[in-house]
Amino acid sequence: MSALVLGIDTATERTVIALGEGDAGEVRALAVEEIDAPRAALGRLLPALAELLDREGSTPADISEVVVGRGPGSFTGVRIGVATAKGLAHGLGVALYGVGTLDTIAWRLAREGHGLLGVVGDAMRGEVYPALFELEEGVATRLSADRVADPADVAAEWAALGRPLLLAGNALDKHGPVFVEALGEHMTCASAEFRLPTGIGLLAAYARVRSVAEGGPVAGEDATGSPGTGDPGTLLPIYTRLSDAEEAERARQGSAQ
Repeated sequence: MSALVLGIDTATERTVIALGEGDAGEVRALAVEEIDAPRAALGRLLPALAELLDREGSTPADISEVVVGRGPGSFTGVRIGVATAKGLAHGLGVALYGVGTLDTIAWRLAREGHGLLGVVGDAMRGEVYPALFELEEGVATRLSADRVADPADVAAEWAALGRPLLLAGNALDKHGPVFVEALGEHMTCASAEFRLPTGIGLLAAYARVRSVAEGGPVAGEDATGSPGTGDPGTLLPIYTRLSDAEEAERARQGSAQ
């Protein structure tokens, strides 16, 4: 019997909610809600989810599994998404899995073409969250770990690869010229629709996570990072660095010492 999967991602300025149906590593999208409302995820997520379930003639009790975008992205946004997903999974008594927010963009683009893909998320403070992928036959294989970096350093690193590179991600709105200067004719920008996570990409990344969790063809850490065991209590967000408040507290304690 096919499972009803709920996917949510609030790590960026877009709140993504997706309902999918499937099993054995294949998930078909039933309904998607994508709300471009910066800093409004806390107030919009659960009401929009209730409306989406109602439109589809479903209830929370019908949900078999939950998947959440773990970041990196806005610290507050990541926390809202992960905390909500944990609460829903605990309350419903279902499994919870995680995917990288940058990976949802890569998996959406994997349906469109092949080759090297660089996704750059906006990390604020003049920095980016970069991730490199190889797209082939509808699959996005991750080539680098999540981190935070200076955009000029990332652009130079990717330019040194000497390969044509497709770029996507919301950091291009701020730092696109840096990559254009470094990569020149080797670079192509994906259209604006691929700057942010989508429900289709979220479900596609989840399908690979479930394939791996069930002993699929990819062993060890999946292309979307560590997806978790299904236990809501053990799934962790992806931050890559301390928050402003944590850094301020560390500085205060250092000054006091």
